Amino acid sequence: MLLLLLVLTAAGCETLQFYRQAAWGQWQVMAAREATADLLASEATAPELAERLLLTQEILDFARDTLGLSSEGRYLSYVQLDRKFVVWNVFAAGPYSLADDQWCYPIIGCAPYRGYFSEQRALQVAARYRQRGLETYVGGVPAYSTLGWFDDPLLSSFIHWPVPDLVNLLVHELAHSRVWVNGDVGFNESFAEFVGTRAVYTWFDQRKDLSAWEQWQRRREAWHRFRDFVVQAKAELQTLYSQPQADPAAAKQATLQAFQACYRVHRDGLGGGRYDALMAQHFNNAFLLSVGTYADWLPAFAQLFEEVEGNWAAFFAAVDELAAEDIADRDNKLQLLAQQQIRQATDDQHTHQVNCEAFFGHGFDAKTPA
Repeated sequence: MLLLLLVLTAAGCETLQFYRQAAWGQWQVMAAREATADLLASEATAPELAERLLLTQEILDFARDTLGLSSEGRYLSYVQLDRKFVVWNVFAAGPYSLADDQWCYPIIGCAPYRGYFSEQRALQVAARYRQRGLETYVGGVPAYSTLGWFDDPLLSSFIHWPVPDLVNLLVHELAHSRVWVNGDVGFNESFAEFVGTRAVYTWFDQRKDLSAWEQWQRRREAWHRFRDFVVQAKAELQTLYSQPQADPAAAKQATLQAFQACYRVHRDGLGGGRYDALMAQHFNNAFLLSVGTYADWLPAFAQLFEEVEGNWAAFFAAVDELAAEDIADRDNKLQLLAQQQIRQATDDQHTHQVNCEAFFGHGFDAKTPA
């Protein structure tokens, strides 16, 4: 069993504790599985759950037959959790850094987060990292992929989601098993996010119900605008951190205050208050890492999909070629793809973006390098 092997080979007390809870949490999830076939055959199964279990099998067939993503035995069982999320991810970053390689693991490489099966434990770990001077963010996760090491079950944390969200999530997780590059979280998450989102369009297109797709897109527009707003903040701070500053703390504070002011002005278009608490309590480097991870290369994958004229097999083959590159060459090619996509976009496609440029005085008092 992979997680048990990791426990035995892990070094350091804190690392050992992390793998112990990961192994125990994974074991608890796997031990609680019930076969979907048995649940469907049982009269004790609630009709609402049975309907959802049948729907997930339809989604898996769609992923295999239309997209070429095989579940290979995954999602053939179900677990009723006693909590809202299955895992809580802890993100951590230095006060003047947006580096995304905070922790490294066997098999999957480095990532900016650690996952805990207990919310209380995740919050305790985050508190310890803050004592060390790091910024932290803790976010609940409804599902995760073991990349084929285990037969992942369906979970109560997402089984009753609306149809488009369920399609998106299951295909997203299957995409992780199809392509995974050790240590390149931005590539992995942007790829899976693009595949999941595009799969929803294809799902409703096959059913001649693109109005449902459009409704889903409108429901997500506030999040898309807020995500783009956060990505702007991430880019601005990355530029700031890369330059020597006479007073780094003041420069950072001025930037954060500018984005807070921009958010207040555009609040109605950025969720109408939905993200007020997040902006007030969690708008820091660690949170920026959590959002940027999923959005960094979305334009690049959209462009690649267009170039292969929507052929899924050709798209995955092209992604395989990118995955085989070293990270520098891969990033350069992704950047070129993203630039092409942005140049081709119409003004109408970017009307949802918020421009915070007017809120910056550009007086960061940067030192001129000698």
